[in-house]
Amino acid sequence: MRRLKPSRRSILAAVAAGAASAAAGLSGPGAARSQAAVRPVTAQNRTHPVIFVVGDSTSSAYQQSERPRAGWGQALPLLLGPQAEVVDYAWSGASSKSFADAGLLDEVAAMLQPGDYLLISFGHNDEKVQDPARGTDPQTTFKEYLQKYIDSAVGRGATAVLVTPVERRRFNALGVAQDSHGAYPQAVRELAAATGTPLVDLTASSKGLWQKLGAEGTKTHFLYAAPGQYPQYPEGVEDNTHFQAEGALAVARLVASELQAQQAVPPGYFQHVDAPLDALAGIFWPSERPIEKPVVLEVGAGSAFRTVQAAVDAVPAGSIRRTQIRIAPGTYRELIRVPANKPRISFIGLGEKADDVVLVYNNASGTPKPDGTGPYGTGGSASVRIDGPDFTAANLTFSNDFDEAANQEMKNRQAVALFLTGDRAVLRNVRCLGNQDTLLVDSPSRGVQSRFFFTGCYVEGDVDFIFGRGTAVFAGCEIRSLDRGSGSNNGYVSAGSLNIQIKHGYLFAGCRFVSDAAAGTVHLGRPWHPSGDVDAIAQVLVRDSWLGAHISSAPWTDMSGFSWQEARFHEFNNNGPGSQVTPTRPQLDPGLAGEYTVDAYLRGADGWAPQLAGTRADTTGAASGSRA
Repeated sequence: MRRLKPSRRSILAAVAAGAASAAAGLSGPGAARSQAAVRPVTAQNRTHPVIFVVGDSTSSAYQQSERPRAGWGQALPLLLGPQAEVVDYAWSGASSKSFADAGLLDEVAAMLQPGDYLLISFGHNDEKVQDPARGTDPQTTFKEYLQKYIDSAVGRGATAVLVTPVERRRFNALGVAQDSHGAYPQAVRELAAATGTPLVDLTASSKGLWQKLGAEGTKTHFLYAAPGQYPQYPEGVEDNTHFQAEGALAVARLVASELQAQQAVPPGYFQHVDAPLDALAGIFWPSERPIEKPVVLEVGAGSAFRTVQAAVDAVPAGSIRRTQIRIAPGTYRELIRVPANKPRISFIGLGEKADDVVLVYNNASGTPKPDGTGPYGTGGSASVRIDGPDFTAANLTFSNDFDEAANQEMKNRQAVALFLTGDRAVLRNVRCLGNQDTLLVDSPSRGVQSRFFFTGCYVEGDVDFIFGRGTAVFAGCEIRSLDRGSGSNNGYVSAGSLNIQIKHGYLFAGCRFVSDAAAGTVHLGRPWHPSGDVDAIAQVLVRDSWLGAHISSAPWTDMSGFSWQEARFHEFNNNGPGSQVTPTRPQLDPGLAGEYTVDAYLRGADGWAPQLAGTRADTTGAASGSRA
């Protein structure tokens, strides 16, 4: 039976009735532990104060699949200097009542510390008085709920700031911007005056901005898009309540300007209010809305699941929620497969370091299948294969420990540790261990782009140990070539096979290429043309990286009759004993350097930018420096 996906309205109603877990549709092994295992972001050991944003869809953070839709809280970090950071805890669809009744106010209060700020912006959904889970009366329950937010902030030594609801895009026949919130903005003003709470009158300032822009000009600020303009909205969209990136930033400027004008925050907090900014490039869209908790499944002795594959099997197909599979320290010898119909899965190692959790098997290309249908083949040898999109992995090891020396009689000894095809995979602090063909970064089919972001990772092997037709960025990674004991050829780092119509293949940015092999005996890459595909033209750029002495002075070489000179191989701004500039080492034209950056490789048609996670643009509570 197909599992019904609950709507936001049904979840809110269930929360109000005390039945949130039923509305969320959790079932299966480990379900009872899922919510308990998730904890809100804590605020301990901070280096900066945090501006927390609570409110509704107009201020909330949106996920990558909804870009360029954004809330003003999501754009607020673009205006900040280094003194503070933003955590956007606003919830689309929430009112002051439903947000508090769902326990989210308590979560935010637990994170607040002295010196923090709590921006409180409700009204849009409080107006829906026909909905008992959300509706409030402006003169009674609305003020009563807002008072709870003020009290929570004051009780934790933080500063509460009331923000009136931003105006919708509403004009009369004469082109005059109209009010749309009734008595709710005035109720906020009255409460601010009565309690001495700083007030940002966003209702008034946004209405003034909409009037200045006019009925047509506001379409660049609200979520208006023509069919095909954004892949997230193939049929186009017209929305008079929610913002696209430019509008979210414009409203964030209004909020920041009023906070500064009233001296509600210290001088210098907002240093870019008047700066020209690219909202589309600067805003971070996470893979999921940050306020929506993931399902958590635990793997290990004494946990609900003993194997990683059992946990994967428990994830419902087509789930719109992220599933975190948290893996206890240990070695898990099993074949693991995440199918294409299971997106948003995370493998998280719970050890102190990546080698505390090892996912390993030992099939090779030539290993016979148990059913007698022939060998596994290179792709089939993978210890772990990920076809589901939006996969993430952190703090663990993928390994194939097939013993080449003990299987000299086997003709095909390629042995893949990790095989990726699902688009938008992010891997942080993972290790990939093997010999030949360790890491296969591929895509579902020829001419289809899949993107993978490796940051702070370690990959080792000897022959073609990073290969396939995917678009892969390795940022700040260690790439180790194993020593095969040869005095002339100790292997090849990469074997790309990118379709010619795709611009970006492999980027090694700020990496270290290391080895114990003899000097000058390892090649950076060779062009792989699977089945003689003449359109599989590798694209590899090594830039801003350190190259050990093992790298050959002629680092690119031919493969299977195809010349390396016909591939798209370049270096740029490298250093170390293995780096040289010679006629056999093509250098990227400096004028093209801006077209071959981490951002350019990952952006694609949908504007994916996982490299912004953990930076000051990240409002999900995971930015480094202030989040625990």
